Amino acid sequence: MRTVFLGTPEIAIPTLRAMSAVEEYRPLAVFTQPAARRSRRGRPEPSAVGAVAGELGLPVHEVEAVSKGEALEALIALAPDVIVVVAFGQILKKAVLERPKHGCLNFHPSMLPAYRGAAPVQRAILEGVVDSGLTVMRLVKKLDAGPILLQRPWRMDPAKNAIELLAEAGDLGAPMMMETLAKLDAGIEPRMQDESGVTFAPPLQKSDGELHFAASAVELVNRVRAVQPWPRAEAWLLGEHETRVIVHHAQIAESAQSGRPGEVLAINQQGIVVACGSGSVCLGELQLEGKPRKPARDVANGLRLKPGAQFRD
Repeated sequence: MRTVFLGTPEIAIPTLRAMSAVEEYRPLAVFTQPAARRSRRGRPEPSAVGAVAGELGLPVHEVEAVSKGEALEALIALAPDVIVVVAFGQILKKAVLERPKHGCLNFHPSMLPAYRGAAPVQRAILEGVVDSGLTVMRLVKKLDAGPILLQRPWRMDPAKNAIELLAEAGDLGAPMMMETLAKLDAGIEPRMQDESGVTFAPPLQKSDGELHFAASAVELVNRVRAVQPWPRAEAWLLGEHETRVIVHHAQIAESAQSGRPGEVLAINQQGIVVACGSGSVCLGELQLEGKPRKPARDVANGLRLKPGAQFRD
């Protein structure tokens, strides 16, 4: 089977590796987003998929838009039977979607039609979802609306953040895509999505990382989990000068104390306990502007933080 792979971030790597290990499905080429700076001072680096594809000895095309120009010409020349897409980061046009005889297959980490869009895992975490799913579908012009070829339930461990859950989804999605590819020639009966159950998962915004302690402790912990690694959760410590605090880890605190939202109730080995609109949260790992990540207790000691201090609510 003549296959081509389109993908960019880490979640796509397990599927790329699985396809490359089986001669029948080894991609003729890999298309990915162009190299970009991964840090403020660093040089442009290839995407995660681009780097791994190079290690696997696969031809790599870094393209701004695969649906037109030289990129499309290169894709047409490959004459793929199927195009596999995992978190590519570009919307595919008709010229690509209708090119392969088996179409374009996409892995999406949600139980479609729920959470169509760019951030299904992050948006599900924000809403406190635990029971979700994973889907392989055939792409159509409408966003994430194509017929379903394979679907599995997936429990999103509430102890894991978005980075960990996306990695888990990638690992689970690889065998699902391989199973789908193996069934293509025999024919798969697709199942159309139920449009009445559609929900959307738009990309995260910078504001999604803002912590408001007037919310419940559960909501705050879910927000911290959802916005890793970007935009990252941030809180503001009030005082003579407001201090921006990046929160990398938080958990619900078992505290009998109460206070106004944002009030520091205690500082202990686990971290900084802060009152919320409902319950309290323990901030476990923090980072100050321009500083390394540290246990919250160490940050509190450095700031000479005491119970009664106040975060912006």
